[in-house]
Amino acid sequence: MSFHGLYKVLQTFAHTTRVHSPARFYGRWAHRKPAKVLLPYDTDNPTRLKKEEIIDLDPGTVDKFAQNETKTQVTAKKHVIDHEQIKELKAKREKKIANLKQTVNQMKVFDENNEIIFEKCKDNDGRISTLLVKMKSKKERTKAGMVLVEGWRMIADGLLAKCSLKYIIFSQKEDLNHIQPFLPKTGVKIFKVPYREIQLWSNVETSPGILGIFETPKSDTINRQSRPFPVQIICDNIRVPGNLGAILRAAAGMGCDNVLLSKGCVDYWDPKVVRSAAGAHFRLPVYYGLDWDSIPQLIPEYSSIFIADSNAKVNDETELSQAEEPYDIPVLPYYGIEYSTLKNITLIVGGETEGISDDSYRFAASRNGLRLNIPLQNGVDSLNTGMATAVIAFEIKKQLLQAWSKIKSQKEDKILQGT
Repeated sequence: MSFHGLYKVLQTFAHTTRVHSPARFYGRWAHRKPAKVLLPYDTDNPTRLKKEEIIDLDPGTVDKFAQNETKTQVTAKKHVIDHEQIKELKAKREKKIANLKQTVNQMKVFDENNEIIFEKCKDNDGRISTLLVKMKSKKERTKAGMVLVEGWRMIADGLLAKCSLKYIIFSQKEDLNHIQPFLPKTGVKIFKVPYREIQLWSNVETSPGILGIFETPKSDTINRQSRPFPVQIICDNIRVPGNLGAILRAAAGMGCDNVLLSKGCVDYWDPKVVRSAAGAHFRLPVYYGLDWDSIPQLIPEYSSIFIADSNAKVNDETELSQAEEPYDIPVLPYYGIEYSTLKNITLIVGGETEGISDDSYRFAASRNGLRLNIPLQNGVDSLNTGMATAVIAFEIKKQLLQAWSKIKSQKEDKILQGT
């Protein structure tokens, strides 16, 4: 036998020995401690095998399982957070309720004994300074929708006009007692501060010691105290705060129906305008920030237009004088018009610096208007705008009252004659 043949015989013998040797065949798996070893040649021993569950590896099933697991984790996490924060939430709720109760108490103006409720503040209180800083800025004041007035008389005027009062800042209780009869029962926060702090924020050299902050009144909601005359005044480029305040004061005292301010005028709620107007802001409707495209829409078509023009000169005070200015608008002395025969009157006044604008002249010319002149003596060229407005406005009022008194007396005579 050759060497190659002998090698094949030995290889066959070794293979047969390994196959039929249980120790060698299963030795590598002995560490797993099987419950029973199944031999390939032991067919007589019946064995029942358990069927393993087959895991479905479909991608949809895997994604669904992952989503459910995520939801379970989120739910468990939320449950843990709610449980941990329950005390904190209770504390926040109790604090909120306490703040609401404090706010309600602060908004009450009178206590059970009819005494005014106020909060005494320390020096440099942050709430007071923040509030007054806003009132000093036109932008912030407009954004907040509030306006500032000084003095108990101004506050009383606002309350009589049914304007909404939000805050009162005072130093002496005597000033607060002056407005007590006008105060509402709720809705006002009242703070007592040292006088030196009010003086710091005041717009005058000697502060009256009491400040009032109102919600910005709307022109359509002003509560009139008397029946107005059919007169409206247009302010054209009034740049000086004191002049605008004087015009508003004269218009309110005369009983004017309303006042229209063009865009060129000074801020209507400027502190100097409010102070010089002496409460006129709360006594008549004022429409401000108007352009000349919208002003004619607010004037009745049958209204007679007049321009208070200090530059106009008249030779004969009883006859019309042809104007030398553009648009050829005639000129008359202010007392040379029979105002009682007119259904409605519109008076245009201009600023001392800018004067009457071309828009005013153009509007008056389109309505067949007239220019009014106030004759002066002793070398005086012109009057203050506010004074000139008052002179013309009260001349109009005088003539209207005389005409109405005459009509009233005629009616009474007819009644007496009939009886």
